[in-house]
Amino acid sequence: MSTIPRRIGRYGLQQQLGSGSLGEVWMAYDLERNQVVALKLFHSDLQADPNFLARFQQAGQMLSALHHPNIVSLLGFEVLRVPETNSTTACMAMEYVEGETLADYIQHTLRKGLFPPISALVYLFKALGAALDYAHQQGIIHGGLKPSNILLDQRHALHSKIGEPRITDFGLATLFKGTSSLQSALYISPEQARGQPPTERSDIYSLGVILYELCTGVQPFRSESAVALMMQHINVLPTPPILINSSIPPGLSEVILRAIAKDPATRFRSASALAEAVAEACAALPTGQLSLGDEFLRDGHGLEEAAGSVSGPLPVATAQTTRRIPAVKPERGTTPSTPLPAPTASRLPQSLPPAPSAPALPPATTAVLPAVPSRGRGKEFPLSYAIISGVVLCIIILGASIAGLWPHQSQPSSKPASTPGVPGYVFFQDDALGHADVLRIEIAGLPAPAANQAYYAWMQTSGSRLVPLGKLPTTNGKATLVYPGDAQHTNLLSVASGFFITLEDGQQQPQSPTGPKVYAGNLSSAALPYLQHLLYQGPGLPEKVGIAVAMFETIKSINEKAGSIVDDLQGPHDYGLAWRQANRIITMIDGTSYARSSGDLPANQPALLQIPIGLISSPSTPGYLDMMASEISHLQEVAGQNPTMLQHIQHINNALSDLRQWVTNMRTYSAKLAQTPLEQMGSQAALDLALQLKKAAADSYTGRVIPPNDQPTLDQGSAGMYQAYIECQYLAAVPLQKV
Repeated sequence: MSTIPRRIGRYGLQQQLGSGSLGEVWMAYDLERNQVVALKLFHSDLQADPNFLARFQQAGQMLSALHHPNIVSLLGFEVLRVPETNSTTACMAMEYVEGETLADYIQHTLRKGLFPPISALVYLFKALGAALDYAHQQGIIHGGLKPSNILLDQRHALHSKIGEPRITDFGLATLFKGTSSLQSALYISPEQARGQPPTERSDIYSLGVILYELCTGVQPFRSESAVALMMQHINVLPTPPILINSSIPPGLSEVILRAIAKDPATRFRSASALAEAVAEACAALPTGQLSLGDEFLRDGHGLEEAAGSVSGPLPVATAQTTRRIPAVKPERGTTPSTPLPAPTASRLPQSLPPAPSAPALPPATTAVLPAVPSRGRGKEFPLSYAIISGVVLCIIILGASIAGLWPHQSQPSSKPASTPGVPGYVFFQDDALGHADVLRIEIAGLPAPAANQAYYAWMQTSGSRLVPLGKLPTTNGKATLVYPGDAQHTNLLSVASGFFITLEDGQQQPQSPTGPKVYAGNLSSAALPYLQHLLYQGPGLPEKVGIAVAMFETIKSINEKAGSIVDDLQGPHDYGLAWRQANRIITMIDGTSYARSSGDLPANQPALLQIPIGLISSPSTPGYLDMMASEISHLQEVAGQNPTMLQHIQHINNALSDLRQWVTNMRTYSAKLAQTPLEQMGSQAALDLALQLKKAAADSYTGRVIPPNDQPTLDQGSAGMYQAYIECQYLAAVPLQKV
């Protein structure tokens, strides 16, 4: 379509405002109405469907009835003749809104590490929530919500300095099926990605993705392929936002993860309910953190600019405290979930800026493995086994000692045990398509290399193969290197035997080491099999699924379902769904066979999941709790007097002790709910059971807050599965010593 201004019907085209997969948007002058309008001209190929005209006119009638201050008014749907070509084109005339789109705002702020004030965020979602709920009440689903169809009206920016949000393009995703673009795929719901029609909760999912992006600076999933993006929405769990931006309130991270839950029933029941949860989470910001007028990230603490189509490992923030472990409140328990966007095809080593001089820890980066056949998942394992915390376990070194992890004076520190004289570590972490397939090296005390020389890192495999990891840039004696792994996403814990650093010619990447070794470290041959059982391949589990992975994912899923039960009982009174969720929870705790034989699941009720291994042991099959305890016991035997390993093992045992009690409580509550007749699910007794189940599930997942602490700790009575998983990752860290 030519960009030269011309006239189409009664519209004089003045300036092109944008273009997309559906067509072009122009500023135009309506000669009949005597006003400036925004005119969307649809691509001619979209009109090939013989039923298009009827659907087009029907949609126009429905959408013209939408009148809300936060919805762009539709002035008319028409099919007009283009004089130059004598052809026809479908067009949609809308109210002209002066201002940029939310996508424009994100591009020139968040992509530079500048985050919106909390007050602006709260108002934005209050307005968007009200607009979506209004449309839903009229029976209209947006179906394609994304930042580019949220306009920020500068003429009515009374409540927010970024502009009054106005939603446009309602219903077009449904009207023009099969036109999904890469941008649309970034925000599409899992059910739409499967080819199902959008619902109200599909819009809530898309709104949740936008909230995720506004709070972290990145979308939860990224790829250069729309198909790959849709598969991630279906199969991959997102990285908890608080692990990307540690400055957001923990409760807000939970809200975001609930909004983008895979199961539509787990999401908020309305867009306004999501907005209220955002406001509540931000209002609960502890004193001493950011005020409502502050931005989430201070200068110098923003994400690196995400230019272009990026899908590699996320940039790492430079400061971190214990506040990044989210505390799930009993009254709003939902789930931090997990993973990084999919990596790019080219997986080049990424060198990160040096750590700050003050004790600090970059955030953990976490990911899950998509449920794909090549990973060997059988039908009997319906959960998307996820590695929650591919934890970037980097430690900032002060002198010859390791500084404390997550230092915070107001509460006990949760830190890896200090080992005097250890200048550096190699940590295993995950991306969206693999477990322990990424390495991070942190080292301090490096002498400055001579001119034209540089430090290089290497991995020694169990098959005596050397893998070059990349160049270690040094600043003030400190270096950080992220090796993003290979194209096959090999679990590096399954092949590595040791690591070393050499001093080489710095002019080009050597393919093999020629210079002297200066630092080296090996995996413990005695401990490695048990670490692999926890983080790579558990005995009796699907291929490449560790015990800690499966156990974490089971507890995470239970936490989601427990929150859903309370919402169903308190909100829409969907007692059938609440009962089904209780059925699923007891099955995940017992395992399907034992749930039936133990009587926890009544004989006259069908099992909704086929789970061969539950959290607890049956008379014939060990459960995840006992399986994990066994591996930790073996690790304790081989640890000897190693204080680092023994401290992490103690932390894990603290969590396992807590989990046994909390899982027992969950079993009791969920079994009683599963045995409750459907007609009694609306009773106060059922709601009380659901609230107790929700609290026990939240404690099991993220740990219990014990005052005066404001976050869970690694102490007994407080530590949950989240903390246990992180400690398992610490056990796999490889110390580097001077050679």
